[in-house]
Amino acid sequence: MDKNTIKSTINELLKGIDEQTFSKLINVIDLDKYVKKLSVYKFFQLLILSQLEETESLTFLSKQVKDQKSYQLELALDTISTSQLSRKLGSLSPKIYEKIFHHLVLKTQATLKQPAIIRDIGRLYVIDSTTMSMSLSQFPWATFRKTKAGIRLHLRVIVTKELTIPDKGILLPAKHADRTQMSELIDIDSEAIHLFDRAYNDYKKFDEFCLQDVRFITRLKKNAQIEVLSEQVPDPESLIFRDQEVFLDNGQNGTKMTHPLRLVETKDREGNTVIIVTNCFELSANEIGELYRYRWKIETFFKWMKQHLKVKSFYGKSENAVCNQIWIALITYCLQVLLQQSVHHEGPLLEVKQTLKTLLFDGFDAFLCALFRQPARSSKGRQKLNWEAEFQVIEQQFLEGEVR
Repeated sequence: MDKNTIKSTINELLKGIDEQTFSKLINVIDLDKYVKKLSVYKFFQLLILSQLEETESLTFLSKQVKDQKSYQLELALDTISTSQLSRKLGSLSPKIYEKIFHHLVLKTQATLKQPAIIRDIGRLYVIDSTTMSMSLSQFPWATFRKTKAGIRLHLRVIVTKELTIPDKGILLPAKHADRTQMSELIDIDSEAIHLFDRAYNDYKKFDEFCLQDVRFITRLKKNAQIEVLSEQVPDPESLIFRDQEVFLDNGQNGTKMTHPLRLVETKDREGNTVIIVTNCFELSANEIGELYRYRWKIETFFKWMKQHLKVKSFYGKSENAVCNQIWIALITYCLQVLLQQSVHHEGPLLEVKQTLKTLLFDGFDAFLCALFRQPARSSKGRQKLNWEAEFQVIEQQFLEGEVR
């Protein structure tokens, strides 16, 4: 393939962050000084490829560069050793890739179409965290239990009916609790609703949000003490079993809220009781219950990341190496979303990921043909043979006494 005359799929994907934009964003002078082969941008491209192909190790990545002509043509790189890749991964500051991630977040949001989930409520942010577990002996800097190590991604995503897009992320050793990052992940923004689980329960913060006009919806902990101020008639047919205005108190001195909240009791998809609190008094109880059900979107996002990107095992053991790999995974996700948006593909993102994986170095026209190809036939499942149908008719007639 002549990359100068044929627009390749990987080049089209990386249009989201070309070399010039990359250099401008990181804004580090002489980062490639004395570098002969593996520039920071080439290394960035290699890490994107490793995420898309879920490459097992840096040793295997080195072998791919050596053995595959497509890698050599795209990167103008004949060989690169495992040790060079490892040194680069551990020496670069994660701040570089964090900047790239935030740039791509803004690009995805600029082209994002946001059909209303229930009505015009503004943006819906969902906040949660996920932990990547690691061996304590190999990652002692990430200790969070006596026998375990791990790094935690604290994440805020924008949710629409169709898409889940990362918006803001924080990477820390897993010993940092979820609610310690609330101030970083929740903005003073009256045009948005922040949705999070009960791990973020903090009554002092809730009072601050009410003062700052920050709208939130969350789940209540079991040990909360509730003072009921007023109550609406529930609607069990719509799975609304309580709708109250309340004060919250966890029984400790100085922890009683000074602002009232709305309490709604409903059921989740499995029929379990869920008690929700919010300062969104303008929404109906049904709307609050429906919005809270979108919290599963961030769980699905984390599951998608761990299944289809390289974040469950790591190429290096230092904190820099681990953080760089996770930021690159998030960047790869955003690049796929941008590509999906640019070609107006309305199917699941996994279709884009799978097609990219098989046609990375082919022409972009081949990628588009494969992505939008209609199935050859639509299966209707196993069809009964004619004799089976005839036998069933005769059997039914016999049972009814028509055949002897």
